[in-house]
Amino acid sequence: MKTNIFTKLLITYLVIILLTLFVVGIFLTQLFQNYFYNLRQRELMVKGKEIADILAAQLLGLQDLRVTNDLLFILDQFLDARIQAVDKSVLVLATVPGFEEMSLPFSPEELEQLLQGEAVAKRNYHAQTGEQLVIVAVPVVLPNDVAGAVFLSAPLRGIAQTLSQVQRLIFYAALLASVLAMLAGLYLSKTISLPLQQMNQAAMEVAKGNYRQQVKVTSSDEVGQLAQTFNHMALKLRQTIEALSQEKAKLENIMLCMNEGVIAIDRKGRILLANSQAQKLLQAQEQDLTGRKLVDLPADKEIGSLFFAVIARGEALSEEFATTGGRMLSVQVSPLRRRQQIWGAVGILQDVTEVHQIEQMRRDFVANVSHELRTPMTSIQGFVEAILDGVVTDEKSRNRYLQIILAETVRLNRLVSDLLDLSYLETGQLAWQLEPLNLLPLLTQAADKLQPQFRQQSLAFRLQVPDSLPPVLGNYDRIQQVLINLLSNAVAFTPSGGCITLSADDTGKQVRIAVTDTGPGIPQAEQHLVWQRFHKVDKARTRSLGGTGLGLPIVKQIVEAHGGSVGLKSTLGQGSTFYFTLNKIEAETERC
Repeated sequence: MKTNIFTKLLITYLVIILLTLFVVGIFLTQLFQNYFYNLRQRELMVKGKEIADILAAQLLGLQDLRVTNDLLFILDQFLDARIQAVDKSVLVLATVPGFEEMSLPFSPEELEQLLQGEAVAKRNYHAQTGEQLVIVAVPVVLPNDVAGAVFLSAPLRGIAQTLSQVQRLIFYAALLASVLAMLAGLYLSKTISLPLQQMNQAAMEVAKGNYRQQVKVTSSDEVGQLAQTFNHMALKLRQTIEALSQEKAKLENIMLCMNEGVIAIDRKGRILLANSQAQKLLQAQEQDLTGRKLVDLPADKEIGSLFFAVIARGEALSEEFATTGGRMLSVQVSPLRRRQQIWGAVGILQDVTEVHQIEQMRRDFVANVSHELRTPMTSIQGFVEAILDGVVTDEKSRNRYLQIILAETVRLNRLVSDLLDLSYLETGQLAWQLEPLNLLPLLTQAADKLQPQFRQQSLAFRLQVPDSLPPVLGNYDRIQQVLINLLSNAVAFTPSGGCITLSADDTGKQVRIAVTDTGPGIPQAEQHLVWQRFHKVDKARTRSLGGTGLGLPIVKQIVEAHGGSVGLKSTLGQGSTFYFTLNKIEAETERC
């Protein structure tokens, strides 16, 4: 059964008081018994000596026998005691072994004391009534001899009543003391247990996370000091928890905002910490990784091997892994130490796929630029050397060589210009003024500039623009550059007798402009690559037409700078449609 401190204190007070009164009662009872016994013993001793003197006088002939009997009778009545006189022979016989049944209430040793002239007293109980008796034996001493002894036995009748009254008084005192103890214990227990209960409730609240609990201090004793200490502890705990919460929030925000994945494991490979980026890189975004084993994740098993290698060797290691999703991960792992003991490892996971792609693009760009520059430079160098060496003798051949040199120079100039334009567009250094544009004149003018090429390759051209086409926000020259690039691209890939269509339509918030050809189309695998630098679907055909592979990247940058987007739809053998979108004036106004 569960008991509180109030009950324990109250029971303790009652037990102490009752034990105290019990011990006091026992001592008082014993004290009164000893007092009455000693008083009665002294009285009997005195009277016994008087009776012994009377008997001694009678035995010496100094007193008449009748007088002696009268005196003994009077003393027997007066003393309320039984008087018995025995001679020396009875005493001697009672001390002999085998004669203890003579019913003398003393032991042989005590009878020997009587024979030596010493008085003897003892406490005994009546065989029938069980009443307590005081027995005194006084020797009858004659000159130079002991003639016998006088035995006096008297009951202690008054002591029983006195002891009963004392015990009754102690019982009533115990009842009164118990009531007073309960009242005092109630008060004292409450003064002790109530603050403790308040501290217990406050401690339970603190355990639930409410660290603002304070206990009312009502005294300056140990309980009050405990309350003050609890309040101080709660305050410090609240400050510590708040500081830890702030640090945890900082760490979580840092972990959340990191582009790198962070994951920590213990020596058994169980995950202790993993941020959302780590979950994404390890292909476990919808799972709580805490407590799981690293080797059980769907990521490459070699990543777990790297962590265990770091724990085993105690030094930082780093490697790159190709995941099942075609991504490249750079993993840097360092050991976690506590008191020079390695208890786990922490790793930084970086998605370096784009870095590898950019590096590959850089290598491809350098190779493509080198290739594009080397071809015209080689042609120019060869024809110039031929002219300087005198290989060309007639005017007609030299003019033809010079025309080739001029064409290659123009090609070089166009390549450099396109590279510069693309660089300026990507870095945002090339800015232009946006203004409302009516698309019909713009589209017509761009198509007119390509009419010679249409006729040269026997291409049909169609312009499909509705009369209700709304104006767009853009730069006239740049949008025309986009149209010319797309139309030139269509001319380059549309065979003779084909058809090129330039169309525009309202899609809601934007206007969609499309260039459709009837060329061979673009394979699905290469459609997402056409917007990259120097990418050419048909390199031989593009080079023969003077293409640099930068037209479509420039188109993409210009359109995106206008807030639009580019796209491509193509089917092999059925042609391609390149399109881009521009914001309408109404849409732009609403946006602003």
